Amino acid sequence: MAPAQPSPARPRRPALLRRALTGSAILVGILLILWVVGLTLFQFPAQALGSSGYLYGRIVATGTATTPGLVRLDGGTAVQAQVQAPQAEGAPTPEAMAPVYRDGQRVQVAYTTGPDGGLIYAVSDYQRGPALYWLLILFVAVVALVGRAKGLRAVAGTAASLGIVGVFIVPAILRGASPVLVALVGSGGILALSMYFVHGVNWKTTAALAGTLVTVLVALLVGGVFLHLAHVTSFGDEDSVYVAVADPKVNLQGLVLAGVVIGALGALVDVTIGQASTVSELAHLGPRLRWWELYARAMNVGLDHIGSLVNTLVLAYVSSALPILLLLHLEQQGWRQNTNLELVAVEAIHMLCGATALVLAVPLTTLVAALLFRGDQHHDSEAEGHGHGHTHSHGAEAFAGLEAAEARAGHGL
Repeated sequence: MAPAQPSPARPRRPALLRRALTGSAILVGILLILWVVGLTLFQFPAQALGSSGYLYGRIVATGTATTPGLVRLDGGTAVQAQVQAPQAEGAPTPEAMAPVYRDGQRVQVAYTTGPDGGLIYAVSDYQRGPALYWLLILFVAVVALVGRAKGLRAVAGTAASLGIVGVFIVPAILRGASPVLVALVGSGGILALSMYFVHGVNWKTTAALAGTLVTVLVALLVGGVFLHLAHVTSFGDEDSVYVAVADPKVNLQGLVLAGVVIGALGALVDVTIGQASTVSELAHLGPRLRWWELYARAMNVGLDHIGSLVNTLVLAYVSSALPILLLLHLEQQGWRQNTNLELVAVEAIHMLCGATALVLAVPLTTLVAALLFRGDQHHDSEAEGHGHGHTHSHGAEAFAGLEAAEARAGHGL
């Protein structure tokens, strides 16, 4: 009788308990820091007031149409402010469309200097910052609990990407630089920083980065051609007109093209990381496979992803354009007239160029990875990180399918 195989060692309960306690302590610390920062941002008023600006506080009394209300500003000072009193429901007046403020609500208070030199206060809007900040805390907590260390790295990578947009891309465009060139350079920085930080410095990430950059170049080329063919002037919406009036140096056509690239980066990273990991695992399981065989087998996996990813990207663009779709439906114009509107044409170019780039990212990244990993070259070990964990099962399944097909072919001979 063969000796019984020893069962694999299991982590001891004290070790698991220590990990759980350590993770919980880190999570509580992060949430505490976010809470303190939130109090600093949304509770403390400005120390010195200029001739005009905004403060934040809570409505104590709304007042009436002829009597100002009372607002307690952050810091405890109570001031009289013009507050819109609640309107009767269904009142057919323009005022009924304005925000309806009630006692206890947190609001934004605009102030300006009056004729006598004193400050005049008026409630101008709801204060939305705290709600957004608590949503951010919820997001970070969920990512930390589910994704653990890698999830937190993803949050940090996203924050760094947004920092590149705010610190480099937007100021450079406002200074008159080419939005296309700025978007290209900024995208390279975003991709290199976020991908290497989240997925680790390894050959799989490098292959995915190369495939993504090539796809970005293709998206820029396709978008530029069709923006020219569609005669897009970039004055089809109010935002572009405001930008042109505020800063005539901004190249609006280039700005549209830059939006095409930046808008598709997230989905591109997802598909390229997945394909690079699949090719790496196939090469490791089948080191005798040549590069074109690796390419063909990995494409079988990539084709399964294309449909869902394209659908995701298209629905994301459609959801952001729902008000436009409703307006077009209400006007009851023909589809030819609707698609001829520049506002619709720009959204369509955004959506179709992004979807086209997403589809092309699969074969381009697969080709780069197949050439890089052929013969099981540059395989990243378990210790170096897997990049996109779920793709390893895809690689194993694809190679198992390859072996089954070869076995069937052998039996048929």
